[in-house]
Amino acid sequence: MSLTAGIEVPPHQTAARAFAVTLRITNPTRRSIAILNPDLGVPSAEMRWRRSQDVYRAAMLISFGFLSLSVTGEAGRAVKQEAIPTWATPVLRPPVELGPRQSLAVDIPLGAFFRLRSGKTYRVAITYGDRGRQVSAQGRVSIP
Repeated sequence: MSLTAGIEVPPHQTAARAFAVTLRITNPTRRSIAILNPDLGVPSAEMRWRRSQDVYRAAMLISFGFLSLSVTGEAGRAVKQEAIPTWATPVLRPPVELGPRQSLAVDIPLGAFFRLRSGKTYRVAITYGDRGRQVSAQGRVSIP
């Protein structure tokens, strides 16, 4: 696949527990390319979901194998990922068609899934998509 991906850190973050990154998926080609739509719906009222919509979306993507995350500390040790059960089945929408030079931003609340510590730097690896349409990105992030 010809898509590229990079990890961006939105500005003005102050709490490790709420720390988030954006996976920016870009189509550098001259033709349209389809990729998995990250919009998997919203939690049902019966779920009594107490977390953000971004946490719900990421948890759904992870639980169905559409998103994989890994975080490694400065010493090279993997940070354990915390499971967030959704008890739901995703609503798969039609793929997103990225036109030439268009991009798609997928917000990922890392602090909800990993115990990050302020003042530390981590290596983050993300893979997103479904069979045949996956992108991966790696980068370093510093927690304020």
